[in-house]
Amino acid sequence: MQKRLRDMTWEDYGISKNRYDELKAFCLQYEEKKSKINRGVGAVNYDGMPKGNYKENSLETQAIKNVMYQKDCKMIEQAAIAASAEAYPYIIKSVTNDLSYRFIEYDEKLGKIPMGKTEFYAIRRKFYYFLDLLKSGDKIDLLS
Repeated sequence: MQKRLRDMTWEDYGISKNRYDELKAFCLQYEEKKSKINRGVGAVNYDGMPKGNYKENSLETQAIKNVMYQKDCKMIEQAAIAASAEAYPYIIKSVTNDLSYRFIEYDEKLGKIPMGKTEFYAIRRKFYYFLDLLKSGDKIDLLS
């Protein structure tokens, strides 16, 4: 007999206390990474002069950073959707701002959360399980 979602523990998901702390810290960087994504292309100075000692292309470096930030944010969003398509905005708000159920139960933008406290925390644990899979390089089926 399979456990109910609300009865699943960190141990059931194979996530240690240290791994949970790591995943939590990763989520808390979400807003910071979102704000660092530079969608525009910076001005490049092509003056025709050779740059023999110039070791770094700042445009290329910024593009690489943008891709990394976007990938990290996408992982959080995908894990939230996989955990619950209905509650993913609440999950994202909770994990990226370190907010408990009490602080997101009645959100001005999102409205009232469509579930109780126990179910929310069960879905949030499932979110961390999916995030752990994504960070480990596994692909998850968002339809399951």
